[in-house]
Amino acid sequence: MKINIVGTGMIVGEVLKMLHSDFKDRIMVTGILAREHSTEHAIDLCEEYARDAFVYTDLQRMLGETEADFVYIANANHVHYEYAMQAMQAGKNVIIEKPIAVDRVQTEQLIDTAIQRCVYCLPAFSMLYMPLYRKLISELPKIGTVRMMQLNYAQYSSRYDRYLQGVVTPVFDPSMSGGCLRDINIYNLCFLIGIFGPPRTIHLAANKGFNGVDTSGTLVMHYPTAVASASAAKDSNGLSNAVIQGEKGWIEVKGSVSIMQEFTVHVTGEEPAVFRSDSGRHRLSYEFEEFWRLVHDRQSCNIVLPYLTRIMQETAIALERMTEI
Repeated sequence: MKINIVGTGMIVGEVLKMLHSDFKDRIMVTGILAREHSTEHAIDLCEEYARDAFVYTDLQRMLGETEADFVYIANANHVHYEYAMQAMQAGKNVIIEKPIAVDRVQTEQLIDTAIQRCVYCLPAFSMLYMPLYRKLISELPKIGTVRMMQLNYAQYSSRYDRYLQGVVTPVFDPSMSGGCLRDINIYNLCFLIGIFGPPRTIHLAANKGFNGVDTSGTLVMHYPTAVASASAAKDSNGLSNAVIQGEKGWIEVKGSVSIMQEFTVHVTGEEPAVFRSDSGRHRLSYEFEEFWRLVHDRQSCNIVLPYLTRIMQETAIALERMTEI
């Protein structure tokens, strides 16, 4: 399988390192698209992890010159749509980092284009591909009717100190679809929608910075039998975890749901049952394993693709329906 990468940010370095160690003989990076001022960094990444890759500064040239099964879109949020659309129109499958696009209309246009061009449009939400996430879903009936879901993801941003000094990077730039909600709280929202479907109502209470961007906040959602709160912060540190409370017990996820390393099922009157991920595997390896399989076994897309498409659509719709309080 061959892959092109758009972007040179932190996640790209992490992906390249993981591919080099876990998929060295199965996934080849053939090209990396960088902005002019990032080409040296891209060259350094290639030297370390992808010596066969060529660094490009023009997307159309990269799409025309390289044979890629997938194009991994990992640049600034507000241009995901533009780059993914161009890649699909060139006949390439795409993997898109969160958020997929800035709104529901763009998300649905991307999905429609994928159908028309007979290519994949897949979200790079690693937890959706993790066996531990599917295991949690299968364990859910044990706790009875769910009444409360409480999620928190706290991660003091490495760019927040610069933001306080007036330096606005893309993650804190509302004109570039930055902000805590679309950066890390979207993991909490996607986690809930993947299990429980879309909420009936969704509201956001946010702390905002000097330029109006949300630096932290809490989503409050109503489901037919339950209430959910999903909090995230890039302006402070705290305990990251999730708790799903039912009438017969509760499930506790240790750490951020974006990582899904461990969860414990507490059923009333029974000993707690602990489930852990494979400690020897990188958290991103599960999604790239799925991408590799889809290239070599197209029949599997009949199961995987509808599920992922539904989550992309329902997440975009939930964000569109959200009101601020």
